[in-house]
Amino acid sequence: MTLAVAVSPQVSVEGTVQEVIYKKALPKVIVLETAGRLLWIKLKKSLRQELHPHPRVGDRLRIYGDRCCKGSDRAYYCKAHHLEFLAVKQPSGSVAVPRCKVLICQKSSCCRRGAKQLWQELQQEAIAQELPICLKATGCLGECKRGPAVVVLPLKKRVTHANAEQIKALVQQQATLNG
Repeated sequence: MTLAVAVSPQVSVEGTVQEVIYKKALPKVIVLETAGRLLWIKLKKSLRQELHPHPRVGDRLRIYGDRCCKGSDRAYYCKAHHLEFLAVKQPSGSVAVPRCKVLICQKSSCCRRGAKQLWQELQQEAIAQELPICLKATGCLGECKRGPAVVVLPLKKRVTHANAEQIKALVQQQATLNG
């Protein structure tokens, strides 16, 4: 038994993205829900590379392409030539402030210079003032002679001879940049 592919003229389809299948970090197939049924849409290679932003689950799209039926079960799929975003799904609820990640060196020389005390102070401050931070113990950050060594992400700010007040100021600076 052979698979026959019959190509029909151009079609326009609107629907909600249910799934996106990626190949080599680019979207290859979009599963679209239209009027209660699922439709598989294969994107042309040129469309995959120029598509920005990538569709996400919940986005509303309009797709132009060739409609094809494949096999004996008449399951439809579409070869997309053009894609339009109608509505992008917004995150539900309030906008969450991204948490700062604070990396603290836990090697012995940094600990002797106050890394453990800094860790405890930051934990207490985070609980008391509800700071949006995530503390993470790391290995050597290469600044142990000037310890305790700390890196604040996503600012990528490196601090040596760190104290809790410096780190709090950087976390608040990051919060104002995002908010």
